[in-house]
Amino acid sequence: MSVTEDIKSRLDIVSLITQYVPGLKKAGRNYKAPCPFHSERTPSFIVFPDSQSWRCFGACADGGDIFKFVMKQEGVDFPTALRMLAEKAGVTLETQFTPQDTLREQHLDKLRGLMSETAQFFHDRLLHSRDAANARAYTVKRGLQPATITQFMIGYAPEGWRHALDHLEQLGYSEADIMEAGIATHNEEKDRVYDRFRNRLMIPISDGKGQVIGFGARALNPDDNPKYLNSPQTPLFDKSAALFGLNFARRAIREGETAVIVEGYMDAIQAHQAGFINVVAQMGTAMTEAQLKQLSRYARRLIIALDPDEAGMKATMRGLEVARQTLGELSPVFHRAVKVLHTSRKLDFDILVITVPDGMDPDDLIRENPDRWQELVDHARPIADYVIAAATAHLTPESSLAEREQIASDLIPILRATENQIQQDYNIQRLALRLRVDQRQMLDWATFQLKKSKELAAQPSDKEVAQRAEKTIQKKVAPAAGTAVSKSTLAIEPYCLAMLLKSDRLYYDANRRLRELAAEFGGGTDALGPLVPGDFSRLDYQIIFESFIAALAQIDTDPIEYLREHLPHELQVEIEQLLVALLDAFGDTLYRSMHTDLRAIRKQYEREGEEEGLVNSLLELRRARLKREGQELAFLQNESDLDKALEYSQKIKANSSALNIIERALRRSTPMVQ
Repeated sequence: MSVTEDIKSRLDIVSLITQYVPGLKKAGRNYKAPCPFHSERTPSFIVFPDSQSWRCFGACADGGDIFKFVMKQEGVDFPTALRMLAEKAGVTLETQFTPQDTLREQHLDKLRGLMSETAQFFHDRLLHSRDAANARAYTVKRGLQPATITQFMIGYAPEGWRHALDHLEQLGYSEADIMEAGIATHNEEKDRVYDRFRNRLMIPISDGKGQVIGFGARALNPDDNPKYLNSPQTPLFDKSAALFGLNFARRAIREGETAVIVEGYMDAIQAHQAGFINVVAQMGTAMTEAQLKQLSRYARRLIIALDPDEAGMKATMRGLEVARQTLGELSPVFHRAVKVLHTSRKLDFDILVITVPDGMDPDDLIRENPDRWQELVDHARPIADYVIAAATAHLTPESSLAEREQIASDLIPILRATENQIQQDYNIQRLALRLRVDQRQMLDWATFQLKKSKELAAQPSDKEVAQRAEKTIQKKVAPAAGTAVSKSTLAIEPYCLAMLLKSDRLYYDANRRLRELAAEFGGGTDALGPLVPGDFSRLDYQIIFESFIAALAQIDTDPIEYLREHLPHELQVEIEQLLVALLDAFGDTLYRSMHTDLRAIRKQYEREGEEEGLVNSLLELRRARLKREGQELAFLQNESDLDKALEYSQKIKANSSALNIIERALRRSTPMVQ
């Protein structure tokens, strides 16, 4: 039992509210009184003992459980209300944040402010300083428009050793903070601190909230090296995890479900200026697992568009290898709940590749021929076509068997990680033709290599557990297509919340389904609107879901990490229990060996038609909410005068119509396992 449920089981809502609302009187099975949160003559505040909930049907139009009531009555946040009610119920709470945690967060906020001031300093110098004439001329040469310079807050780091350092110190930042943020550096030989960036065009790199976390600095003097200088690793900036332009591109990527990834800042900036908003840059590195995880939250299709030179092709191949490894298995990052979430997720990208014409990069092509760029994006090549062509381009009839075998060994894991089984076999047969080897032998060899790699990856104890897990899956987790996993051990609310946390794309799929049903209804009601915290009756679930929506709206951190940072400890524990309970529905053995068996679970669980069954679970959640509201409205209708009764009657009718539409939709689908 969670701590919130433990508290609620010990405290009766009627007794609690009576302490604050002495005028609470019995009305049938329920209780009513004038709302304590606004002035009124006719009682509209109702307490429902059966559901241990309350609702104001007057001006407040609010409701919830004992936690929500105390929060509203006392004017406190959830953690405070939790502590107050825990004390009343005699429940001991665990602590989470230490004074050191608080001090660290305050320090990070200070560094964020420092970076923002630095970006503004560089930007002002570019726009107004005489010594920035060369930098302004460079932006004109690169075709950057004033609006683009403003949007990306492009700036200029002047020549000299202490311009940025002196400016920040005048604002009250210490030398140590400025160095920690990567704006200044220390020369140990001369024991001197000086500006890291000098005579460079400064391109701020932002996180998902639009806060500056680092810089990419382009040399303006041809003799300066390197041409591009990035911020060092700092508490705010990790180059391997950042994607330049994602804060601007996120919405377009989500709407089109397609992300285009380029190599450099200027490539991405030029794309955005030309109206290609779904473009991000990996800043000169090969794709990393962290970058892929970020994009997987918004895109179903990833188009890689790197420079056509040999370095670009090698970076593409390295990126595809990262994608293959990431698609196969994700490593856990923190406590059990996150292990469950991250290990069970799969990056279901459709990965394509653009080959930019020789002698050009995306920046050049977009400036000179944006229509050609769009054509390349529209006709991006499947990953298999690209890797086969790129890896075998140098082969001749005289190439040795060992060389061909090495190519096959390199490519088969990538080809096995893409598309479906039929397409995989087809791609391997195409590779066999290019390598001039027998197709049947190549398929057999590929199957053998796959089996061998799996055996090497599994320790003997894990293999034994995986075998037991496979038997458990066959017995317990083999639902028919179009059905959801059995919810016999999970009520609808925790089941749905756990599934949303496990697969955030389900949130968008459910909202799309609700929009379709709303169109069928004819609009005009929020009963078929997007999922909202009110779809859950429990306040702790409402708060988790509200934070979950906020997590999806940002890109700075993974959603589950965002919840960890923004929710109190008790709700983090609740999330862990939800996800572990979901695993328990698959069988306890599966949880104990999740690092080996989750792939098997997904194979059973993500079957054709299964997505519809999961969306149906969320329709059931909405159906439960509408039924609750219908019962409350019926009570009010019986207790009200004629005018109010008519108003409630209209609400009941609209509610009932929406409920019927949801129930018809559920009947049209394959019945869910109950």
